[in-house]
Amino acid sequence: MRDELSIYFENPATDPLGHESVEGKLVFDRQGATLRYKQKDRAFRKNDPVVVQLAWSEVEAVSYTSKFFGPKILVFRTRGTDKLSGFPGSDVGKVKLHVSKDSRHDAKKAENFVEYWQSEDWLEEQDKNLSEKRNRLL
Repeated sequence: MRDELSIYFENPATDPLGHESVEGKLVFDRQGATLRYKQKDRAFRKNDPVVVQLAWSEVEAVSYTSKFFGPKILVFRTRGTDKLSGFPGSDVGKVKLHVSKDSRHDAKKAENFVEYWQSEDWLEEQDKNLSEKRNRLL
C-alpha cells in the first residue's frame, strides 16, 4: 500500500464576477491530511498559498461522487469548524473539491485510504494506552 495519496483540484469561482477560483492539492499521508490551496484573485493581487494540516483524529470523512456529465467532487469533512473556515465556499467543517482529471483515479481510492490510516492511528493509540496500563501494574 502506498504511504501517500495526492489529489489535485480546481474549484470554480464563487463570486459573481468569476475572479476568486481556487486550485490546490489535498495530500493524505501517515501523519494525517494536508490541504494546500491558492486562491486565484484579480490580476494585480497576489495571494500566498495556504497550508492547513490535520491529524487523523481531526478528519471526519471523505467521500467521492462522480456523475456521468457532472463534475467529479471529493467532499472532505473535519470534526472542527475552524481549520477550513478560510477556504472559499466552505461549509461548517466541510469543503467540496472539484477533482482535476489527472487525480480522479486517486480520488476514488481516498475514502478507503483515509479509513485505513485512521484505523492504523487508532490501533497505535490503543497500543500505547495498553502499554502504559501494563507498566502501571508492574
